[in-house]
Amino acid sequence: MQDSHTAGLDFERHVISLFGKDFKILKWMREGAAKEEVDLSPDLEIEHVESGDVFGVECKYRASHYLGRLPWAKEYQLKKYGRYREAGRPLFIAIGLGGTPERPDLMYCIPAWQAAHTMLDADRLKRYRRDPQRKFRWDARERRLI
Repeated sequence: MQDSHTAGLDFERHVISLFGKDFKILKWMREGAAKEEVDLSPDLEIEHVESGDVFGVECKYRASHYLGRLPWAKEYQLKKYGRYREAGRPLFIAIGLGGTPERPDLMYCIPAWQAAHTMLDADRLKRYRRDPQRKFRWDARERRLI
């Protein structure tokens, strides 16, 4: 069983692997918890090359949910994510669930405005479910990661 920091980094690497040549990784915040508390940036800042759109992706891996609820963030993190969105950039939460961080059983990509609480209802996540191995695509018209 790996510690949560190592699992988190492994899941971030997996998420990065799902961005093909249509995307450019601008920033990968790997410095750890001390920097995370003061920095507004999510784990990843990515540019869709064709449209020039820049967006953030926060990566969260969880081994399981608890009684149908998924704890994914702390209050200070929600505030940080809110400030990032207020700066005018879309933010998405990539959640891996079960399996291993490198090969999660389930994966979700949730617009941050839909994840406004520290606990997410597992049933409400279903509409954001995606194949954990499928490459990401960008809907430039909707400014949405799919």
